[in-house]
Amino acid sequence: MKKENSSEKADEKSDSGNNVVKTEKRPAYGKLLAEELSSKGDLKNLTDYENFTLNRGFLYNTEKDLLAGYNRSCKCNRNVLLTEDEFIIEAGEYYESETLKAVYAALCNMVGQKKMLAGEVYRYAYFKWCLRNAAAIIAYKEDRDIWIVNNCDTEKTEAEAKVSVNDEWGFEASRIKIIGTPYYDATDYQFIRFNCGHMSWLWKNGNLYQICE
Repeated sequence: MKKENSSEKADEKSDSGNNVVKTEKRPAYGKLLAEELSSKGDLKNLTDYENFTLNRGFLYNTEKDLLAGYNRSCKCNRNVLLTEDEFIIEAGEYYESETLKAVYAALCNMVGQKKMLAGEVYRYAYFKWCLRNAAAIIAYKEDRDIWIVNNCDTEKTEAEAKVSVNDEWGFEASRIKIIGTPYYDATDYQFIRFNCGHMSWLWKNGNLYQICE
């Protein structure tokens, strides 16, 4: 069940007869600040914080929460790893805490193995990538120092994956061998590792990569 933020609820107070009287809802702090910035008209010279507020302010009910959200974004831009608590907060309330901890650990493992940058961990929480399936966080090597990490967790059957690969890239279906779990959400959002003949391929987010074994 969705939790209601106190700032989104209608204020309640008692009248002299002890009856509850509802007043108008109070807009969240971030939303009010974003509206104030938008009303200025000239948006070309906004600071990074003001741009963040304009785009994301509606999510934050207090100044403290807004500043914390902005600081997490800054960590990403500086390629600094979020803490586990920051990752969970950024992911939001609709995900299981223990699963998020497992996802965070899997991502940190990728960072530790130099398969992804520390700042990318933030993006998984921000864009809600793989937040319900830590096992989907896998990577394949394209070149000596280049790794391709999955960000799609919608599983498909091998048969469905073969059809998709055949339709998109024209590989002979009978020669396609799916490797591992195929993930497919849309023509521009997938992660399917497959072999065809003696070649190894990875289809990720609309792009086809030849990978190293």
